[in-house]
Amino acid sequence: MDTDSTGTLARLLLALVLCLAAPVLRADTLIAIDNANPPFMYEQDGQAKGLYPLVLEAVFARAGQPVAIQAMPWKRALRRSENAEVGVGGIYKTSRRLELYDYSQPIFEEKLIVYVHRDKAFRFTQVSDLHGKRIGVIRGWSYTEELDEAIRDGRIKVTESSSDKANFKMLASGRLDAVIAIELAGQRIIQQLQMHQVLALEPPLSINPTYLVFAKQARQQALLQRFDQILLEMRADGSFDKLVQQAVGNR
Repeated sequence: MDTDSTGTLARLLLALVLCLAAPVLRADTLIAIDNANPPFMYEQDGQAKGLYPLVLEAVFARAGQPVAIQAMPWKRALRRSENAEVGVGGIYKTSRRLELYDYSQPIFEEKLIVYVHRDKAFRFTQVSDLHGKRIGVIRGWSYTEELDEAIRDGRIKVTESSSDKANFKMLASGRLDAVIAIELAGQRIIQQLQMHQVLALEPPLSINPTYLVFAKQARQQALLQRFDQILLEMRADGSFDKLVQQAVGNR
């Protein structure tokens, strides 16, 4: 074998050794969140912010799995997740979604409250008390299956917005009979905008656990099991509570 051939072979062998020795890069896990639901999940300066991104980033860091969290309109997040393009964080559980997704254990519990104008308050104990009223909701959200059905049947009229803040402004101006929002989000908006004319009704409409999900065809059951294990560890060592305090404690 001549010198040039020997040199070429040596370079090829060296390149092969370097490739085999190099670490295997793991692709980012893509997770979508709502871009307009503070303090739980929202977009700020092009970045995903809020409690759920904080929790997701912390869990995936402990798992050693790269993650990319993208904030987007909720309907787009659902559409992309159903096509197995992304997972979704902060989602509720419904019978239809159980057919589409594999679920983690609950991340957090959100208390849904009916908010009204003080001058137009009404008695609320069940969904039927909302029949015939115009309610402000977030576009693409599912609140409870009973409420969703009443909306589909036309027993409850809705105005869909991209954010709670837009709905509260319409409520304060008298354009809506009520708004449904997560309690912590509602309290935050009332305080920020000094909406003393807005009243929270009791009891809550519902208390909904939130989850991380992936479409069943994505086959991410093992990842979800690891997620559940680490989340349990974080609850036990106090790091989960610190993230909650960081995200919603100073509203």
